[in-house]
Amino acid sequence: MADNGEHGIDAVERRPSISIRQGGVRTLHAHDVSIRQGGAMQVEAQEVDVTQGGIGLAQARQVAVSAGTLGVANADEARLELSAATLVNARSATLEESAAAVLVAQSVELRGSAVGFLVAREVRGHAIRVLFGPSAAFAFGAGLGLALALARFLRSR
Repeated sequence: MADNGEHGIDAVERRPSISIRQGGVRTLHAHDVSIRQGGAMQVEAQEVDVTQGGIGLAQARQVAVSAGTLGVANADEARLELSAATLVNARSATLEESAAAVLVAQSVELRGSAVGFLVAREVRGHAIRVLFGPSAAFAFGAGLGLALALARFLRSR
């Protein structure tokens, strides 16, 4: 286990378990990663646990974020509690009082959460707020593509 205090570290080699408290790293490779009041730009691990911190890119089997932020998560299981994420790509995702801009998963459970774009095979929960489901996202993308193509055509004249 490593504790880096309040100093930033550029990269950490693969270790069985790494813990960061009130600090940050750029790149992190380990089996288990625990971040408390700190952050990392890129994490590759089996299990990632973040409390009051943030990660830019997380690639893991399990990602859990509590009272934190997440840029992009690519995981088998993702769990966000009182947190925000830009993109979550997971086999199974659970959001409790959290928000995600884009959520792609086979199975999703939402409780008191909001999602911008949601693509999922199965959705469960209550107090759900989804801006765009699959059909609305497709229509939005088609409309945006048409508008961009028209703008490009008019600009080239």
